[in-house]
Amino acid sequence: MEKIWDDIKTLLAVYTMGVFLAFLMGCLKVFGVIQILNRERFPRNKGNLIVVFNHPSLFEPILVPVLFWRDYMRHPIKLLPISTPDRKNFDRWFWFWAKPSFIFIDRDNPRKAVQALRKMENVLNSGGILSIPPEGTRTFKAQGHLHSEVRKKKLGILQSGVAHLILKTDCTILPVWIDGAEEFFPNTIWIKGQKSRFPFPRFWKKVTVKIGKPLKLEKTDKVNITQKLVTTLLELADE
Repeated sequence: MEKIWDDIKTLLAVYTMGVFLAFLMGCLKVFGVIQILNRERFPRNKGNLIVVFNHPSLFEPILVPVLFWRDYMRHPIKLLPISTPDRKNFDRWFWFWAKPSFIFIDRDNPRKAVQALRKMENVLNSGGILSIPPEGTRTFKAQGHLHSEVRKKKLGILQSGVAHLILKTDCTILPVWIDGAEEFFPNTIWIKGQKSRFPFPRFWKKVTVKIGKPLKLEKTDKVNITQKLVTTLLELADE
């Protein structure tokens, strides 16, 4: 009975807010606010997939799943991308419409964090899609940063969660790099000393989404896999 209720909530979320967000993204693309590059790199077989992306703002966890709107409209139960936000940021009443597509990460509770990883494994093993920012937090909050060689784009030190999932499942990785999201949806409400306290979208700012080539990573160890993810994302940032 619980599974049936979860599926009903997923259908309601997809055919209400999922449709609205897809329409909104389409409008933003038409007006040049959002530009998507290398769309042809999207894998044909969408199941068992982890989308990894840089995380400059709170906009990406909403934007990235909507890239799959054609798929989740056709197969909402299986191909609705599951996001993995920090519970502190999104476990609030006004996010009720998105909760069917969330697996919350509770970084203050190791036991619940392990439970969340197991849920993610189940999503992948059942042919689903995960949307994960491997930095584990927004880029400006990360403890330590890396930079791409050419364009000097910033990336926070990656956490080991995605590497764990790669070792535990037979998943494909789809890298995505996003430029300009922190300008479109500023982080000023969380930064002390800023004048602007409300992160209202700045529709005159442009967001560029670069789709990378899907890849399968060799199951070596977490350190090597994480380093490969770093290299892949930073090379995509420089394209």
